[in-house]
Amino acid sequence: MARLPYVNLDELPEELRIRLTRLPPLNLFGMLAHTPNALQVLGLTSANMCEAEIDQRLRELAILRVAHLSGSRYEWVQHAALARSVGVSAAQVEAVPRGADADVFSEVERLVLRFTDEMTENVKVSESTFQALAGHLNARCLMELALAVGMYGMLARILETFEVELEPTAGTYTFDSMRQAGTSLLEGSG
Repeated sequence: MARLPYVNLDELPEELRIRLTRLPPLNLFGMLAHTPNALQVLGLTSANMCEAEIDQRLRELAILRVAHLSGSRYEWVQHAALARSVGVSAAQVEAVPRGADADVFSEVERLVLRFTDEMTENVKVSESTFQALAGHLNARCLMELALAVGMYGMLARILETFEVELEPTAGTYTFDSMRQAGTSLLEGSG
């Protein structure tokens, strides 16, 4: 059972209520809605999903690695489905807990996993990992990757601290359905 009750959407200020109703009914959103800052968090995560230049497969591998390292079952279940919907193979999803040494990953995927490990565990990514990955990703994609690792690390901590429960629909969302909801959220932010 979650440590705080999920917010009743009917009790929220109109702007937040309208924007949250555009999203899938995830318990994460019902927990984040305890703070008016939820819109900024949701806007940043939506932008990282909807407007990113980075290969979505790489982003999802990083998010899964964060979920594994953080022990966030909620994040893992939701993003394993999202990862498969953007072309990450079942074998790769299964190998994420083994990390960069698993033989199912390409060179750039291994570097993304190392980058994720180092940023999650050490905060600062080593010069060798950073430079190797910079040989594959431009500055924008490197920043988008760092934002994804940081944001999903933060969300994992929220999910675990507040013991957010999986919904009956957990793991059924695809990248396209989440992207559509995120785009709708971003359109409402102007």
